[in-house]
Amino acid sequence: MLKFYRVWIGVLHILIGLQFFLAGYGAIGSGSPDEAFSLHIMNGRVIAVVALLGILFAALARSGGKLVGMAAGVFGLVVLQSLIALVSVAGTTPGQIIFGFHAINALMIMGLAEASGRLAKQLLADRKPAEPAATVAA
Repeated sequence: MLKFYRVWIGVLHILIGLQFFLAGYGAIGSGSPDEAFSLHIMNGRVIAVVALLGILFAALARSGGKLVGMAAGVFGLVVLQSLIALVSVAGTTPGQIIFGFHAINALMIMGLAEASGRLAKQLLADRKPAEPAATVAA
């Protein structure tokens, strides 16, 4: 199950990369901001579901509290991402400052997801049985 978690985190990384692309696409898009960022918003919802399921998969992998906590942290940051977008008021200086944290938080999501993937890789390596030493024939 830990291998599956690593693959799942890989899917999350792909979605996050796509999210950065869709943010740029929406920023340059024409029409209303709701239309321009509709794909970005939709992919954000998919990321939230994938991150939420990541908590379940980390727990099912019996990987320990650290990995489950990291998976929960990723989901928490994704929820914070939505809150930042909701709280910021477009066209105002305080709103723009608050919205600036949206990009910073996205980098934190990416970093924590990467760290959880590295931890899962380390846990997999630790679970492998030790290979017997090669015997030397006399």
